[in-house]
Order: sequence, then structure tokens, then C-alpha cells
Amino acid sequence: MKKNFLFIFLIFLVNSIFSYSSIKAVNEKELQKVFDRNKEIIVVYRTNIKDGLPKKYIENIIPKEEFNISNDNRIKNTIRYVQKNKLDILAEIYTPSGDLAVKTEIKLRKEILFSEIEKLVQEIKDNEASNEADILNNKFSENFEENIKSFISYSYYNDGSLSSKTEYDFDKKNITMLTYSEGKISSESIAKYRGSIQDENIDIDFYENLTKTFIKMKVKKIENGQEIRIFYPSGKLKSIGVYKDNILNGLYKEYDDSGKLIKEVKNNGFIEE
Repeated sequence: MKKNFLFIFLIFLVNSIFSYSSIKAVNEKELQKVFDRNKEIIVVYRTNIKDGLPKKYIENIIPKEEFNISNDNRIKNTIRYVQKNKLDILAEIYTPSGDLAVKTEIKLRKEILFSEIEKLVQEIKDNEASNEADILNNKFSENFEENIKSFISYSYYNDGSLSSKTEYDFDKKNITMLTYSEGKISSESIAKYRGSIQDENIDIDFYENLTKTFIKMKVKKIENGQEIRIFYPSGKLKSIGVYKDNILNGLYKEYDDSGKLIKEVKNNGFIEE
């Protein structure tokens, strides 16, 4: 009887230890040690502190093939980071209910600390692009391109099917954007740019593969936003407008291919044709 009691007690003790260690508050040095040792780490980010758990903590001290995420509205998201090698990083972002929302494959230019990887993944998440307007409103930090050579980001619908795929290659200055509907590609755009993607003064060539349309665009940073000029394939000006956060913030003019003004819109909604 005593042996059985001792055996049950030991099982309880082991389970308690592993339960405690699998959800542990950590500082940046501890996160780095775990990531260096395991090459994989699952971090839970919370919106507030409650039940003794901080806003950020490790979900797995010991890497697991599967992990459970409680449907807790205090959890903002859960991210699984995997270091494939020193310069290849995989990040999977999960919703509080455990659904995969975004998967990103990153190629680094140099080996960096885990805290920097966290910041880069957050920037990619914040700047998820699926069309031209998204690209024009990217807010990458100055050192983003210094640390990242390229990345591919996949986003998913609630049912788990692929929603979009975006690929940035900073060396080739090329961006490819695909959107999906019911498992099929619904749009495919390729953007080639000159300048820096962090700089709002850039030239961009867009090609929409499915509709076979080509757009040439010049973007210039001005005091009240971005001046965007779009050109016909012939090189003639098609439109010019001032935008801020993807909203018209000045005068918009549109021309036909002969150069005649055909539309004028002010940000107060007044239209002339």
C-alpha cells in the first residue's frame, strides 16, 4: 500500500514540475538561452497580467510537436519560433483559439539575437501586404532591411485554407503578392521597385498577372503625405494624387492617354469632370 502511495505521489510531483516549467515567466536572457539550446521556442503574448502570469512567457521549456492554446481573451497571440539554421527562421503565429493565422519564413543577413527576431516578426505581421496600397503604406524600421535578406509570409482564413502569400526579396528589389479564394489564386501581382522600401520616395512597376495589366508608379514623400503618380504603358501621366494612410489627402487628377484632364477630385469630395 505504501509503495502504491509513493508511486502515485512521485507521478504527481513530476507532473507538477513539468506543468510549472512549461509556463514560465522569463526575461530576454532566459529566452535567448532556451532558443539557443532548443532551436525552437513557443512564446505566449498576453494583453494584460493576470493569474500571476506576465504579458510574455514561454509555453515550452521542452520543445513539443503539438501544443495546446487555451481560448483565453487575455492572450493576444502565440508564436512558435524555429531556427532551421543560423540564418533561416520560421515563425508561426496562432490565434488565442489555436488556429494558425500567419506563417513566415525569414532569411537573415546575419545572426541576430532572439529579441531582434521577435521585433522583425512583429514588423512583418504589421506590414502584411496583399496589394499595391499595402506596399505604399509599409512602415518597416530602418534596420529591417539590414537584418533581413528576404521573407515569405503566408496568411490563412479561419477555416485553415490559404488566404495570401507575399514574398519580399530585398536584394532583387522584388515583391510578389498572391491572394487565394477557395484554394485557387484570385490575383497575382509582381512589384519591382527602385530605391529602398523604407523610403517613401520610390519608383514601382506593378504587373497583375491574371488581368495582364501593367502599372508604373512614382511615389514622392511630401509634407501632407505621399504624392503618387501613375503612368500609362506609353509613359504618359495617367493620374496624380496626394494620399495619407491610403486616404486621399489633397487633389487627385486623372488624364486620358492623350493628356486631357478627365477627372479632378478634392479630398472634400468635390468632383469635376
